[in-house]
Amino acid sequence: MKNNKIFASFVCATLISGCASMFQGANQNLTIATVNDKNTGKTRCNIKNEEGAWNAAPDSAVSIHRDGNIMDIQCENDLQTGISRLDPKFDGGYLALDLLLDACIISCIVDGVSNSFYEYPQSATVSMQEK
Repeated sequence: MKNNKIFASFVCATLISGCASMFQGANQNLTIATVNDKNTGKTRCNIKNEEGAWNAAPDSAVSIHRDGNIMDIQCENDLQTGISRLDPKFDGGYLALDLLLDACIISCIVDGVSNSFYEYPQSATVSMQEK
């Protein structure tokens, strides 16, 4: 009886949240590495997509919001600047689970609104050049 309640709770939570939202969430970590950086201690990176903007130092992880659009990364220090772009990947496996779970009635809407179907690479490289 207790196992049935746990299973029913799990199914209800999944229906309300969507598989991708439940298992990977709307956020992910991103680490930026700079190449040819002559002033690493002063380099700061601005990261943005349609869901928001974040600041990070190279080689440190920052939590970003997933999005289905290209992410722009611009790093800068006193001497140099660099730009990179990341394309998100669509994870169709979660869409298949949503289809099986509730025929995509609620779960696909939740996962779509939170952009949980998408994932950027976990790391990005920005090549620094003289200003």
